[in-house]
Amino acid sequence: MGTLSEKIKSFARLSGADLVGIAAVAYDSEDEKHLRDFIDEGRNADMKWMEDFSLRAHPEKLLPGAKSVIVIGLNYYTPVAPLPSGHGRIARYARGRDYHKILRGILKKIVVFITENYDANAANATRFRDSEEQSVSFSRTPARHPEAARRPAPTCKICIDSSPIIEKSYAVKAGLGFIGKNTTLITPEFGSFVLLGSLLTTLDLEPDKARAGSCGNCTRCLEACPTRALIAAGKMDARRCISYLTIEHKGEIPAEFCDKIAPRVFGCDTCQDVCPYNLAHAKQATNRDIMKNIAGPSVALKEILDIKTDTEFLKRFAGSPLMRAKRAGLQRNAKIVLGKE
Repeated sequence: MGTLSEKIKSFARLSGADLVGIAAVAYDSEDEKHLRDFIDEGRNADMKWMEDFSLRAHPEKLLPGAKSVIVIGLNYYTPVAPLPSGHGRIARYARGRDYHKILRGILKKIVVFITENYDANAANATRFRDSEEQSVSFSRTPARHPEAARRPAPTCKICIDSSPIIEKSYAVKAGLGFIGKNTTLITPEFGSFVLLGSLLTTLDLEPDKARAGSCGNCTRCLEACPTRALIAAGKMDARRCISYLTIEHKGEIPAEFCDKIAPRVFGCDTCQDVCPYNLAHAKQATNRDIMKNIAGPSVALKEILDIKTDTEFLKRFAGSPLMRAKRAGLQRNAKIVLGKE
């Protein structure tokens, strides 16, 4: 029959996860130091929400009693497409539906599965909070055993990007891969073109073993970064990163980086495109939502600049990660790219 841990991982794959692993919740001083250095050196730029590293280093503060983290990965790779004249390139992850929604859908299914398969039969519902901090309950069959009423039902919390948990570190501990010199998670199955989602739970699940891995002497990503945002192996300065500048940064982009941005209008894949692991292991994504062409691999610069209102912007890019940059940010980027043609 298999353990509950094995059942959860099998169900996660059936629900759309390309990768899944489990790690034990534990404080890691190296994780906290890495994050503290990142913040103290100002490399988080204007992303102030990252500054509360006490929560990130202690996920049990996010979910009291948390014992395990279920980490899922979703392959999003698509081959490089020719860039038509007058178009701006879109990073691969942003071409289809917003991945937050896709991952949250998978993780919610896992919560329901845990509810239905929790062998303690302790209560009529499992409660969890998603990243919008909404409490949700799933009803299920009443307790069957007299001793069940004395056992608490498991609690779960979905964490995707915005929730303060060090996802990549837990992905490593859960056996999904290792952290490359470009700071991305590199997996044996798909390279680094993998999106992550996590589920904190009070269940004490059997953890997976971490996988060994290394970039060896390769420094292709550091050498290829257009703005030298990869300042050292495993160290990224968001203030210089094209992904940050074209998505998160508000206002004017510093002139020293404008010449490096074209032809990108949203995000950047350069450090991943040159990675030998990706050249060897990247595979076409199969998730239908990831493959939707809401934005597509590129967008006509004129189309972007012709959008006159936020309502028009919403109509064109609703459901897409491009909503993150807002109309002003995307049009700013398009002007920079247009000026280089």
